Amino acid sequence: MNLIRSNIKLLIFLSILLSSLLSGCATQEDQTNASNTNFDHELYDGKSTLGLSGDFPPATSEEAIIRGDKAYLEKNADLALYEYIRALSFPTQDKADQAYYKIGYIHQQRGNFELAKIAYSRAALIDENNIQYAASAGIMELKLGERDNAKQHLLRTIRMDQQRQGKADWDPNLDTFASQLSIDKSSPFSAYIALGIITDLEARHDQAQLIYRSCLRVDGKSRSALTNLGYSYYLSGDTRQAEIINKRATVLYPDDKRAWSNLGLIYIRSKRYEDALDSLQHVMSPAEALNDIGYFSMLEGDYEASVNYLEQAINASPTYYAKAYQNLKRAKKLQITAPPVKLTNKWGNQQTQATVFSISERIDAE
Repeated sequence: MNLIRSNIKLLIFLSILLSSLLSGCATQEDQTNASNTNFDHELYDGKSTLGLSGDFPPATSEEAIIRGDKAYLEKNADLALYEYIRALSFPTQDKADQAYYKIGYIHQQRGNFELAKIAYSRAALIDENNIQYAASAGIMELKLGERDNAKQHLLRTIRMDQQRQGKADWDPNLDTFASQLSIDKSSPFSAYIALGIITDLEARHDQAQLIYRSCLRVDGKSRSALTNLGYSYYLSGDTRQAEIINKRATVLYPDDKRAWSNLGLIYIRSKRYEDALDSLQHVMSPAEALNDIGYFSMLEGDYEASVNYLEQAINASPTYYAKAYQNLKRAKKLQITAPPVKLTNKWGNQQTQATVFSISERIDAE
């Protein structure tokens, strides 16, 4: 009899133990997912994770994001990435958009624009109504030269921002779309700058200038709005307005390379070569400045000035200046055989010279 009672007690104990184990199954599964995250993950580019995983795994995606935020504030970006990616391992995926956005932000700061684009795009897919997600995805795409994709994301961003301000009838297909924009302090400023750059690349300079000026009405000292507005005037041939805007930028930001380079280009187009040399030498060596004056005056068809400045560039360089020598050979040939060649707003060989900045550099934040 005693043996039967002992067996019954054992069965009851085992039943309770099994029930307890089953009730904790879901939590343990979630924690296992978080602790066993595969860090051959496409969005992780930090150091080995062996030294990062010595703690208890997060119980929820929200806890993982909180840990990531703490690590980021402590300037440990690798650990922050590790935690944000662990947040993606939970089946519920309720914080996935936030995790992807934060992952994208870290990669953007590191200059990993391709990884940033992937992360931002996934966040924008999860929450299609989030203005910041769409803006960030579009900006990364523009930095990577994916103009058509960038334009779609940016127009969606700006359409949402216009709707937020009560302008549901805003239509980007109208020729006057830029004049109808409303921008306030809550607007995604960089998205408007990026749209202005795309509009400039499409040679719609009047509309691009309206966008930049709208931004300046909100922040009259915006570095990116000023330098892009000045460059837009240069592209459109309005050297007077371009000079005014870029001089203002150099006064406000005397260490800004783009402002001084833009001013140098304006002076070259106006054949004010000594003013151009003075401007360019704020941001580059004398040999580079002389080379760029020679190169761009060649594109403007002033071959005599071009040959003169390129020869000075070769003499000014402490070593053999191959770029200036190549430009000099071309200038001398054109001086004899070619009609004047005017500078255009097309991107091409100009990017090989020190003065001209890439699209990525034009769109950089303040």
